Amino acid sequence: MTWRLDVAVIATLFSGFLYGLAFPPMRFHLLAWVALVPFLIVLRDSRWTRRITLGVLWTLTSGWSVGTWMPTAVASYFDQPLAIGIALFLIVTLCMAAPYYTAFAVVYGNLARGGPTAPLVAGAAWAAAELARGRLLNGTLTYVGNSPWATLGYSQADFPAMLQIAALTGVYGVSFVVAAVNAGLAEVAVQLLLWGRVPQRAWNGLAAVLTVAVTVLVGGALVLRTGGATPASAPTPIAIVQGNLGAAVRWSAEGPARTLETYARLTRETIAADPPAIVFWPEAAITAFLEQEDGHRRALATIAGGRSELVVGAPRAGTPDGGPPFTNSVYLVGAGGTVAARYDKQFLLPFMEYFPLRLDMARRQFGRVREFTPGEPTPPLPTRAGAAGMLVCNEAFLPHVAGARVAEGASYLVNPSNDSWVPDAGFAAQQFDLAALRAVEQRRWLVRVSDSGPSGVVDPYGRVVASTPPLARAVLRSTVEPRTERTVYGHVGDVFGLGCALATVVALARGRRRRR
Repeated sequence: MTWRLDVAVIATLFSGFLYGLAFPPMRFHLLAWVALVPFLIVLRDSRWTRRITLGVLWTLTSGWSVGTWMPTAVASYFDQPLAIGIALFLIVTLCMAAPYYTAFAVVYGNLARGGPTAPLVAGAAWAAAELARGRLLNGTLTYVGNSPWATLGYSQADFPAMLQIAALTGVYGVSFVVAAVNAGLAEVAVQLLLWGRVPQRAWNGLAAVLTVAVTVLVGGALVLRTGGATPASAPTPIAIVQGNLGAAVRWSAEGPARTLETYARLTRETIAADPPAIVFWPEAAITAFLEQEDGHRRALATIAGGRSELVVGAPRAGTPDGGPPFTNSVYLVGAGGTVAARYDKQFLLPFMEYFPLRLDMARRQFGRVREFTPGEPTPPLPTRAGAAGMLVCNEAFLPHVAGARVAEGASYLVNPSNDSWVPDAGFAAQQFDLAALRAVEQRRWLVRVSDSGPSGVVDPYGRVVASTPPLARAVLRSTVEPRTERTVYGHVGDVFGLGCALATVVALARGRRRRR
């Protein structure tokens, strides 16, 4: 049976709306376990042309539900009309997400008829689509990739028992389980709606995915109960400074002086009370070139007072006179004010740090820095707490980048970020959730340092140890513990996701042979 077009459209819109409610700011994470059901029901028996249409429609709806902040934020940041913000939302969503979810929609109808294992295969197909979204065409300067935003697994970020499988499979394992349960429920629902009864194979399929989900949850609960009972090493005291100045202030003519004064004052107050080993400032906390401007380096030496290290985000100029190429960098400033090490961001954010296809739509000026260049690989920063693996802003979205940092020797992870261009608490919480999953995947402490919040510290099991409020000026004190062990996911990377892709291809091939 093919559903009427109006019914299919309404079900798809409803599914996309439910999907958005599973993410911040609402955080109804249990809705993620049923949000896909209406979409899957109407996909099952649709023609492939309609599946394409519904796949694109679902992507746009879910993208809007999760990212309602995007059009207005883009328009404000670039000083453009709202229509430009909406257009960029459509471009980004259609290029970065729609191809993958539409591909899933096209194959789902064939996968759903595969017997009791069909829901598991559907979950694998969904995970494979998300893996493709997260890995294909990323890190290039000609494609608007580099942002697997709000994929299904992140909806469970505040459900630690569910997250522990990520140490084996990455976030794609979480997506697999949640999508498979949706597929099992959808098959039972479609049988009831069409025939008024449910065949045994549908019940068996639902039982199989529920068994997998319960196993993952129980296993995760046991890991939380037994893991991390004793510190792996001595905790190191740290502090995070969150200035909440806003992008317009930081990149204005008086920005360098004002940002330095704000962060210096907050840091001095923190150090005076009880000096931590390290004080973290966010991405682009300083908008001057440290290597060219002696005054800023001397100021940093005075701020630390020989008692704390500073980890500071600042742009870097490629020439002695402050000319291009520019990199978005993070500096380790020693207690004496010397620059001990530097990391240059490697994976840039399209339209914000570089302009794909040379499409520069910004009317607003950004100091002397118009566009950044990707940095070269560098070792982790040798801080007092151990080797710090840097994930600057959107680099924390990419699981394989965090894995590379740990493979390079990072004993904990640091995520300096510049979030003030979107003054929205839901956006800020989504950013935090994305970064927190990297802690679980690599079993590393993670320090998130946002200019507008929330900043915080996440333990290796995804539990938020301490955090600041969003959109506020704050100083947070906490501790981190360096670790050296590697997870299964850290060793093998996206083998699970690739296995999901292979399972999908095999299931499609078998289904094609059966139909002959």
